[in-house]
Amino acid sequence: MFIRQMGQGPDLVILHGWSMHSGVWQPLAEILAEQFTLHLVDLPGHGKSAWHSDALQIDNLLQQLEQRVPATAHWMGWSLGGQLALAFASRYPGRVSKLILIAANPKFVTAEDWPDAMDEAVFTVFAGQLSTSQRETLKRFVMLQARGAEGSRETIQLLAEQTADQVAHPEALQAGLNLLETLDLRSALSQLEQPVQCIMGERDQLVPISLAESLPTLKPQVVIDRIAGAGHAPFISQPQLCANHICGFLND
Repeated sequence: MFIRQMGQGPDLVILHGWSMHSGVWQPLAEILAEQFTLHLVDLPGHGKSAWHSDALQIDNLLQQLEQRVPATAHWMGWSLGGQLALAFASRYPGRVSKLILIAANPKFVTAEDWPDAMDEAVFTVFAGQLSTSQRETLKRFVMLQARGAEGSRETIQLLAEQTADQVAHPEALQAGLNLLETLDLRSALSQLEQPVQCIMGERDQLVPISLAESLPTLKPQVVIDRIAGAGHAPFISQPQLCANHICGFLND
Protein backbone atom coordinates (compact mmCIF):
# COMPACT_ATOMS: atom_id res chain seq x y z
CA MET A 1 0.00 0.00 0.00
CA PHE A 2 1.48 3.32 -1.09
CA ILE A 3 1.36 6.10 1.51
CA ARG A 4 2.86 9.50 0.73
CA GLN A 5 4.09 11.59 3.63
CA MET A 6 4.39 15.37 3.63
CA GLY A 7 4.41 18.27 6.07
CA GLN A 8 5.34 18.57 9.73
CA GLY A 9 3.46 18.48 13.01
CA PRO A 10 0.93 16.03 14.49
CA ASP A 11 0.15 12.99 12.33
CA LEU A 12 -2.96 13.06 10.13
CA VAL A 13 -3.93 9.97 8.10
CA ILE A 14 -6.03 10.81 5.02
CA LEU A 15 -8.17 8.44 2.91
CA HIS A 16 -9.59 9.35 -0.52
CA GLY A 17 -12.97 8.42 -1.98
CA TRP A 18 -14.19 5.87 -4.51
CA SER A 19 -12.30 5.69 -7.85
CA MET A 20 -9.81 8.43 -6.86
CA HIS A 21 -6.34 8.41 -5.31
CA SER A 22 -4.38 10.51 -2.84
CA GLY A 23 -3.48 13.13 -5.44
CA VAL A 24 -7.04 14.44 -5.25
CA TRP A 25 -6.16 16.05 -1.90
CA GLN A 26 -3.39 18.26 -3.29
CA PRO A 27 -5.10 21.70 -2.95
CA LEU A 28 -6.03 20.99 0.66
CA ALA A 29 -2.88 19.01 1.49
CA GLU A 30 -0.60 21.93 0.67
CA ILE A 31 -2.40 24.03 3.29
CA LEU A 32 -2.63 21.34 5.97
CA ALA A 33 1.03 20.34 5.57
CA GLU A 34 1.99 23.62 7.20
CA GLN A 35 0.63 22.33 10.51
CA PHE A 36 0.42 18.55 10.23
CA THR A 37 2.39 15.53 9.02
CA LEU A 38 0.11 14.07 6.38
CA HIS A 39 -0.05 10.38 5.56
CA LEU A 40 -1.84 10.31 2.20
CA VAL A 41 -3.04 6.78 1.49
CA ASP A 42 -3.66 5.22 -1.92
CA LEU A 43 -6.23 2.50 -1.25
CA PRO A 44 -5.49 -0.93 -2.81
CA GLY A 45 -5.88 -0.85 -6.57
CA HIS A 46 -5.90 2.96 -6.63
CA GLY A 47 -3.11 5.38 -7.48
CA LYS A 48 0.27 3.79 -6.80
CA SER A 49 -1.06 0.93 -4.65
CA ALA A 50 -1.09 -2.51 -6.25
CA TRP A 51 -4.27 -4.55 -6.40
CA HIS A 52 -4.58 -7.96 -4.78
CA SER A 53 -7.72 -10.03 -4.57
CA ASP A 54 -9.76 -9.26 -1.43
CA ALA A 55 -7.52 -6.28 -0.60
CA LEU A 56 -10.64 -4.14 -0.10
CA GLN A 57 -12.38 -6.72 2.03
CA ILE A 58 -12.99 -4.64 5.15
CA ASP A 59 -11.10 -6.81 7.67
CA ASN A 60 -8.10 -7.18 5.35
CA LEU A 61 -8.02 -3.46 4.60
CA LEU A 62 -8.22 -2.36 8.23
CA GLN A 63 -5.42 -4.78 9.12
CA GLN A 64 -3.24 -3.39 6.32
CA LEU A 65 -3.82 0.16 7.51
CA GLU A 66 -3.16 -0.76 11.12
CA GLN A 67 0.27 -2.04 10.13
CA ARG A 68 1.25 0.93 7.97
CA VAL A 69 0.19 4.12 9.77
CA PRO A 70 1.41 5.87 12.95
CA ALA A 71 0.48 4.31 16.30
CA THR A 72 -1.67 7.32 17.13
CA ALA A 73 -2.94 9.94 14.69
CA HIS A 74 -5.85 12.07 13.65
CA TRP A 75 -7.82 10.52 10.78
CA MET A 76 -9.70 12.13 7.91
CA GLY A 77 -11.63 10.53 5.06
CA TRP A 78 -13.75 11.65 2.13
CA SER A 79 -16.90 9.77 1.11
CA LEU A 80 -15.91 6.06 1.02
CA GLY A 81 -12.65 7.05 2.69
CA GLY A 82 -14.68 8.59 5.49
CA GLN A 83 -16.52 5.32 6.03
CA LEU A 84 -13.22 3.46 6.13
CA ALA A 85 -11.72 5.95 8.59
CA LEU A 86 -14.81 5.53 10.76
CA ALA A 87 -14.48 1.74 10.58
CA PHE A 88 -10.81 1.99 11.57
CA ALA A 89 -11.64 4.24 14.53
CA SER A 90 -14.26 1.74 15.65
CA ARG A 91 -11.91 -1.24 15.29
CA TYR A 92 -8.82 0.48 16.77
CA PRO A 93 -10.14 3.26 19.02
CA GLY A 94 -6.80 3.83 20.72
CA ARG A 95 -5.16 4.60 17.37
CA VAL A 96 -7.42 7.53 16.41
CA SER A 97 -7.25 10.83 18.32
CA LYS A 98 -9.86 12.78 16.35
CA LEU A 99 -11.91 11.82 13.31
CA ILE A 100 -12.92 14.06 10.39
CA LEU A 101 -15.54 12.90 7.87
CA ILE A 102 -15.83 14.92 4.65
CA ALA A 103 -19.00 14.34 2.63
CA ALA A 104 -19.27 10.92 4.24
CA ASN A 105 -22.33 9.00 5.38
CA PRO A 106 -22.18 6.15 7.92
CA LYS A 107 -24.68 4.38 5.65
CA PHE A 108 -24.28 5.51 2.04
CA VAL A 109 -27.51 4.10 0.59
CA THR A 110 -31.03 4.58 1.87
CA ALA A 111 -33.00 2.20 4.07
CA GLU A 112 -36.47 2.39 5.59
CA ASP A 113 -34.96 3.86 8.75
CA TRP A 114 -32.27 5.91 6.97
CA PRO A 115 -33.67 8.26 4.31
CA ASP A 116 -30.80 10.77 4.35
CA ALA A 117 -28.60 8.92 1.89
CA MET A 118 -28.27 8.04 -1.80
CA ASP A 119 -31.43 6.41 -3.15
CA GLU A 120 -30.88 2.65 -3.20
CA ALA A 121 -32.49 2.22 -6.63
CA VAL A 122 -30.31 4.96 -8.14
CA PHE A 123 -27.21 3.39 -6.60
CA THR A 124 -28.11 -0.03 -7.99
CA VAL A 125 -28.45 1.36 -11.52
CA PHE A 126 -25.16 3.24 -11.18
CA ALA A 127 -23.33 0.14 -9.91
CA GLY A 128 -24.76 -1.97 -12.72
CA GLN A 129 -23.40 0.44 -15.32
CA LEU A 130 -19.83 -0.08 -14.09
CA SER A 131 -19.67 -3.60 -15.51
CA THR A 132 -20.84 -2.47 -18.96
CA SER A 133 -18.99 0.82 -19.34
CA GLN A 134 -16.33 1.72 -16.80
CA ARG A 135 -15.25 4.86 -18.63
CA GLU A 136 -18.76 6.31 -18.89
CA THR A 137 -19.56 5.37 -15.28
CA LEU A 138 -16.48 7.17 -13.98
CA LYS A 139 -17.31 10.18 -16.12
CA ARG A 140 -20.84 10.27 -14.74
CA PHE A 141 -19.54 9.96 -11.18
CA VAL A 142 -17.26 12.97 -11.67
CA MET A 143 -20.24 14.98 -12.88
CA LEU A 144 -22.38 13.90 -9.92
CA GLN A 145 -19.77 15.05 -7.45
CA ALA A 146 -19.78 18.59 -8.79
CA ARG A 147 -23.38 18.99 -10.00
CA GLY A 148 -25.12 22.09 -8.70
CA ALA A 149 -22.10 23.40 -6.83
CA GLU A 150 -20.35 26.72 -7.21
CA GLY A 151 -17.09 26.35 -9.12
CA SER A 152 -18.35 23.09 -10.59
CA ARG A 153 -16.32 23.46 -13.80
CA GLU A 154 -13.03 23.67 -11.93
CA THR A 155 -14.00 20.78 -9.64
CA ILE A 156 -14.97 18.59 -12.58
CA GLN A 157 -11.69 19.35 -14.32
CA LEU A 158 -9.58 18.40 -11.30
CA LEU A 159 -11.55 15.24 -10.57
CA ALA A 160 -11.46 14.19 -14.22
CA GLU A 161 -7.70 14.72 -14.32
CA GLN A 162 -7.20 12.64 -11.18
CA THR A 163 -9.39 9.84 -12.51
CA ALA A 164 -7.68 9.76 -15.90
CA ASP A 165 -4.19 10.12 -14.42
CA GLN A 166 -4.23 6.74 -12.65
CA VAL A 167 -7.37 4.73 -13.33
CA ALA A 168 -8.26 2.38 -10.50
CA HIS A 169 -8.20 -1.37 -11.08
CA PRO A 170 -11.63 -2.63 -12.29
CA GLU A 171 -11.88 -5.13 -9.44
CA ALA A 172 -10.98 -2.40 -6.95
CA LEU A 173 -13.76 -0.20 -8.32
CA GLN A 174 -16.28 -3.01 -7.93
CA ALA A 175 -15.05 -3.81 -4.43
CA GLY A 176 -15.36 -0.15 -3.48
CA LEU A 177 -18.96 -0.05 -4.68
CA ASN A 178 -19.68 -3.19 -2.66
CA LEU A 179 -18.40 -1.41 0.44
CA LEU A 180 -20.52 1.67 -0.25
CA GLU A 181 -23.57 -0.54 -0.68
CA THR A 182 -23.10 -2.79 2.36
CA LEU A 183 -21.29 -0.82 5.08
CA ASP A 184 -23.58 0.30 7.87
CA LEU A 185 -21.52 2.18 10.44
CA ARG A 186 -24.29 3.95 12.30
CA SER A 187 -23.75 1.90 15.42
CA ALA A 188 -19.98 2.40 15.16
CA LEU A 189 -20.43 6.16 15.03
CA SER A 190 -22.78 6.19 17.99
CA GLN A 191 -20.27 4.28 20.12
CA LEU A 192 -17.18 6.34 19.28
CA GLU A 193 -15.68 8.25 22.18
CA GLN A 194 -13.32 10.34 20.04
CA PRO A 195 -14.32 13.83 18.88
CA VAL A 196 -15.85 13.68 15.39
CA GLN A 197 -16.21 16.47 12.83
CA CYS A 198 -18.39 16.20 9.72
CA ILE A 199 -17.80 18.64 6.86
CA MET A 200 -20.67 18.73 4.38
CA GLY A 201 -21.39 20.50 1.12
CA GLU A 202 -24.81 22.13 1.13
CA ARG A 203 -25.31 21.19 -2.55
CA ASP A 204 -23.99 17.64 -2.31
CA GLN A 205 -25.91 15.32 -4.69
CA LEU A 206 -24.57 12.10 -3.13
CA VAL A 207 -24.61 12.81 0.61
CA PRO A 208 -27.64 15.06 1.22
CA ILE A 209 -27.28 18.01 3.55
CA SER A 210 -30.34 16.71 5.41
CA LEU A 211 -27.93 14.17 6.94
CA ALA A 212 -26.75 17.01 9.18
CA GLU A 213 -30.03 16.68 11.08
CA SER A 214 -29.70 12.89 11.49
CA LEU A 215 -26.08 12.62 12.60
CA PRO A 216 -26.66 14.13 16.07
CA THR A 217 -29.19 11.37 16.76
CA LEU A 218 -26.26 8.95 16.49
CA LYS A 219 -23.61 11.09 18.17
CA PRO A 220 -24.95 14.20 19.92
CA GLN A 221 -21.49 15.77 20.29
CA VAL A 222 -20.64 15.61 16.59
CA VAL A 223 -19.28 18.86 15.12
CA ILE A 224 -21.00 19.66 11.82
CA ASP A 225 -19.62 22.28 9.46
CA ARG A 226 -21.67 23.13 6.37
CA ILE A 227 -19.92 24.55 3.30
CA ALA A 228 -22.28 26.85 1.44
CA GLY A 229 -22.29 26.40 -2.34
CA ALA A 230 -20.19 23.22 -2.19
CA GLY A 231 -20.98 19.82 -3.67
CA HIS A 232 -19.53 16.40 -2.88
CA ALA A 233 -15.92 17.62 -2.98
CA PRO A 234 -15.83 20.78 -0.82
CA PHE A 235 -12.10 20.41 -0.19
CA ILE A 236 -11.51 20.97 -3.90
CA SER A 237 -13.91 23.84 -4.53
CA GLN A 238 -13.13 25.61 -1.25
CA PRO A 239 -9.86 24.22 0.16
CA GLN A 240 -9.01 27.19 2.37
CA LEU A 241 -12.40 27.21 4.08
CA CYS A 242 -12.21 23.45 4.64
CA ALA A 243 -8.70 23.84 6.02
CA ASN A 244 -9.91 26.50 8.43
CA HIS A 245 -12.60 24.16 9.76
CA ILE A 246 -10.18 21.23 9.97
CA CYS A 247 -7.41 23.13 11.74
CA GLY A 248 -9.90 24.72 14.12
CA PHE A 249 -11.23 21.27 15.06
CA LEU A 250 -7.87 19.53 15.38
CA ASN A 251 -6.21 22.37 17.29
CA ASP A 252 -9.10 22.86 19.70
